[in-house]
Amino acid sequence: MIYINGRFLTQPMTGVERYAYNICKALAGFQQPFTIVCPKAPIADCYDVSGMDVVHYGFGNSHLWEQFVLPFFFIGKKDYVVLSFTGLGSILIRNKVMTVHDLSFLENPSWFSRAYYWWYKMMTPLAVRTSRHIITVSEFSKSEILRFYPFVKPSKVSVAYPAADTRFFQTLDQQDAPQERFALTVSSLDPRKNFQRLVEAFEGVEGCKLYIVGNANRVFGGKGGKDLEKDNVKILGRVSDEELLRLYHQAECFIFPSIYEGFGLPPLEAMACGCPVLAADIPVLREVCADAAVYFNPYDVESIHNAILAYLKDTDTKKPLLQTKGKANVQRFSWQQSAQAIILLAKEMEK
Repeated sequence: MIYINGRFLTQPMTGVERYAYNICKALAGFQQPFTIVCPKAPIADCYDVSGMDVVHYGFGNSHLWEQFVLPFFFIGKKDYVVLSFTGLGSILIRNKVMTVHDLSFLENPSWFSRAYYWWYKMMTPLAVRTSRHIITVSEFSKSEILRFYPFVKPSKVSVAYPAADTRFFQTLDQQDAPQERFALTVSSLDPRKNFQRLVEAFEGVEGCKLYIVGNANRVFGGKGGKDLEKDNVKILGRVSDEELLRLYHQAECFIFPSIYEGFGLPPLEAMACGCPVLAADIPVLREVCADAAVYFNPYDVESIHNAILAYLKDTDTKKPLLQTKGKANVQRFSWQQSAQAIILLAKEMEK
């Protein structure tokens, strides 16, 4: 029997929660029997779990529920596997598969709060050691797991890519004209997302503003984005998926300057909407975006600035080319394909 750690259902939908939710939806589409074990807290409004078997269990809703309450649910049960899609699984559950989205907290501890850093630095290797298998979201992230945890065998790690939800993020036949010309970027206001350099690069860019979609989170270090707002920079905060869809369609381009990612889903969402992508030249974004993006050096403000200017001055040529390549690139990734791989993995783990 397949069980899924459902703590994510009680939390707002950010990147890792979206991954877990879409994998669950894809599993349900295959009519694969599974049960989501969830805390007794209310399920967040952003999740539609109709048609899914959800069981509320125990007390609490924190990491402590995941680590020390959830394991009691499996006392006396046999022939089961527990899947955790949002990161740590309980170190007390041995027959589990955990997901490591990235190891950015080890790459640069200063990007995170001390509490977050020390919790994951302590718990991640314990969870890795006590898991029968590890899912990750890119070949780059797999290489990072093997780099930071050399005791892990490559055969113990499988890649299950995220994907853009192309039933929602797609080209619209009709769209309202924007009130002003703008470029778009989407992410949490996390220091590794490199927004400070992007804002600096936008100085001197005339006739086009920068819209930043995303909120600060207490787990991240830095100033939470308060120092980013300028005359030509707007911080929009968190927006609904419907509003994000509109922004993708109205933007001149989508810019993703991040210096470290496990995958990087927003560029794929932008491509699915026909929004040309300018991206940081880092290994994982080369893996995700392939030849469907314009790349720049994310550590060099001038490189970012020049890439933006070059694109804005030649949109008539570059926009249709990037749109065509982007649409083709999006098709490389599928929630259904990743769910199929996870089903096969889970069935092996049940034996």
